[in-house]
Amino acid sequence: MRKLSLAAAVLMLAGTISTAQFAAAATFTFDTGPGLSFTIDGTNGNMTSLKHNGVELSSGVAGQFESGWSSATVTAQSFDNGNEELFTAANTSIGVTQYYFARKGDNTIYLATNITQALNPGEARFISRLNDKILTNSPVAAKTAGTTRTVEGSDVFAFANGTTASKFYSSQRLIVQQPFGASGNGHGVFIVGGTHEMSSGGPFFRDIEVNDTGSAVNITHYMFSGHAQTESLRLGLHGPYAMAVTGGSAPSASLNMDFLSSFIPGLLSVSQRGTVTGTASGSWGGSTGTAALAGPNGQYWATVQNGQFTIGKVRPGTYTATLYAGELAVGGTISVSVSAGHTSTISLTGSVPANGTIFQLGTWDGTPKGFLNADKIETMHPSDVRMSNWNVGTVNVTSGAGVVPMAMFKSVNSPLGLNFTLSSVPANGAKVRIGITIGFSGGRPAISIGGFSSPTSESPPSVDLNSRSVTRGTWRGPNQLYTLAIPASALHTGTNTLSISVLSGSTGTTFLSPAFVFDAIALDQA
Repeated sequence: MRKLSLAAAVLMLAGTISTAQFAAAATFTFDTGPGLSFTIDGTNGNMTSLKHNGVELSSGVAGQFESGWSSATVTAQSFDNGNEELFTAANTSIGVTQYYFARKGDNTIYLATNITQALNPGEARFISRLNDKILTNSPVAAKTAGTTRTVEGSDVFAFANGTTASKFYSSQRLIVQQPFGASGNGHGVFIVGGTHEMSSGGPFFRDIEVNDTGSAVNITHYMFSGHAQTESLRLGLHGPYAMAVTGGSAPSASLNMDFLSSFIPGLLSVSQRGTVTGTASGSWGGSTGTAALAGPNGQYWATVQNGQFTIGKVRPGTYTATLYAGELAVGGTISVSVSAGHTSTISLTGSVPANGTIFQLGTWDGTPKGFLNADKIETMHPSDVRMSNWNVGTVNVTSGAGVVPMAMFKSVNSPLGLNFTLSSVPANGAKVRIGITIGFSGGRPAISIGGFSSPTSESPPSVDLNSRSVTRGTWRGPNQLYTLAIPASALHTGTNTLSISVLSGSTGTTFLSPAFVFDAIALDQA
């Protein structure tokens, strides 16, 4: 049952206001029955209380859009004799409406956020600030309580022993995202992210999820941010997503939220959506294939299985279809139109670049997998004492990618030397192909070998996402391939040393100097 503020209840009994009017002035508490109750502040739409089995889990704000609003128009609508309730908080000044839906017998708060205009600051998130003395279990890499110094910005920190922690180190790729949150003492609060159909960045994007600061454990559902973001904000209804309250165990990621189209304005039902099916072919070097759609009306994806894929529940509109091998876009894109109740069929094809004929380091998959420190970068800052030394000097390519740092930083480990052996010099020289997943501050590769240096014209600046990336635990970006020619005169039989350096007109200190992340390095005969 929802509970009204005393003033609203008096006015209601006096018959002076309607249900919609008193809802706008009330503070509401809804009790689902099995142990969950929550309170919405009727003056600003913030969730001020979240209780499980009578225990208050909030540290002050149980849920709010961005950093909360000072005021909003808040209304409540009951369904099924009060067994279901929809709370709507509208802030017309910024063009955002936050929805909360709950029902009896279900310890879940279903959420959606309608964004109708550009935001300032330019990010969209729903955040819960909960009691970390109760909810003691959360991702260790994102526990910043007890850190002794700031490593970078105001969001990456270090402990006295040299290990690092950051809220960024809790992120998961959307394509494999599982419910995330915190638990402890017989309680658990988890966000189920839903489809992310109106989020930005595609299937491999990831962002902040959980952060225990020592004063609260923050659980965040990001819909858009400037954190190495590769797409613009999509306007419209984001969600649904959900906050599940449990006895401590994580809920299922496959929580069905289709029924919410009957309650949340603007949420399309399954029958109002379409389907895209198709085939995908090519040589992917052993990587998994993913078919993805992107357009103004949303983003969707599906894993390719046995050369086929099906992407369901797509909002009507026109989309660009892309095939990925691992995280690397391959082949050309295709435009596809989707309409309600219909199935569109497409065929995608593309292959990863061929391996180098003289040597190959890494795999063409859009990630630095296999390179030195790539297995740690998602949960540690590059300066973390657990990282292997970034400045390896010169290494032999026969040792494999595992001895080559996954990223190069202009002020840390540039140049990098790669020794390789030639039994004869190719008559037409050679070419080196360097794939990068992301660059920072214009960082891109340049080479030198045998007195020859590649011209800067062959190394255009990397795409600038105006954001830190690898130091925040992500390599995801607009993959770029650099092909640099080597004349035969720069080569000789026996051991040669290829020097790769970071080229950029910008400067910076240590790990915030211009940089790039390797996807793969290949050397071929020209």
